[in-house]
Amino acid sequence: MKNEFKLLSFPEFQGLLANILEVEPGQIKPEAFFVTDLGVDSLKLADMLLQFQALGLEISPDLAWRIQTVGEAYKYYQDQAGQ
Repeated sequence: MKNEFKLLSFPEFQGLLANILEVEPGQIKPEAFFVTDLGVDSLKLADMLLQFQALGLEISPDLAWRIQTVGEAYKYYQDQAGQ
């Protein structure tokens, strides 16, 4: 089943995450860890999942916790867009 959503560029993805996490876009780097570098807790994770769901990207909470860096999240996002 093909997901129907517009693929965001990394700067767009970076801006979306910065908005959700309420941090400066410059902090959203591919090597940034969600928990240790960006302070993501379960509430912020739930908010991120809801935002991604609104974009047409389904991701389970279990998988979301295994994605540790911004770069891993963007790669997952790109992979899902390519299906």
